[in-house]
Amino acid sequence: RACPQRSGPGPAGAALPALRELTWPAVAVTASVSLFYFNSTSNRTVFERCECGLYGFHSPRLGAQGLVGIPVADNLYACDKNTEFTVTTAPWIALIERGNCSFAEKIQVAASRGATAAVIYNSQGKGNNTLLMAHPGE
Repeated sequence: RACPQRSGPGPAGAALPALRELTWPAVAVTASVSLFYFNSTSNRTVFERCECGLYGFHSPRLGAQGLVGIPVADNLYACDKNTEFTVTTAPWIALIERGNCSFAEKIQVAASRGATAAVIYNSQGKGNNTLLMAHPGE
C-alpha cells in the first residue's frame, strides 16, 4: 500500500511519523479478534473474543471493524486481482484462505476491492498454528 500522505499546508516531511510507524523493526504483536455472528443451529447471535491472531511484520497496527466478506469464487485464496467479495460496502474485512500466492498479493487484492482490513486463515486440515507473516508492501 502507498504510505499515508498528509494533505494541506505543512512541511513536506509531515508524513514521516506515519512512515516511521509503518517501518519499525518487526515484532510479534498479538491481535485481539472479536466476532458477532448468527448461529443458525442454536438460533442465537453469538459473541466470541480471542487474542488469537498476530499482526504481520509490515502491517499497520490499527483496529478495524465491519462486516466480513469472503471471495466469490470456487476457492477462497483471493490470488486473482479480479477477485470479487461477498461484501463491498465499507467498512468491511476480507477473510481469505492461506495458500497459492503471497500474503502481500492477498492483501493487495482485498485493499483494491475496498477492504478495511484482511484476515488470512489457515486451510482446513493444515493445523491451527498462528504464524507471523511477512508481506513487504510497495
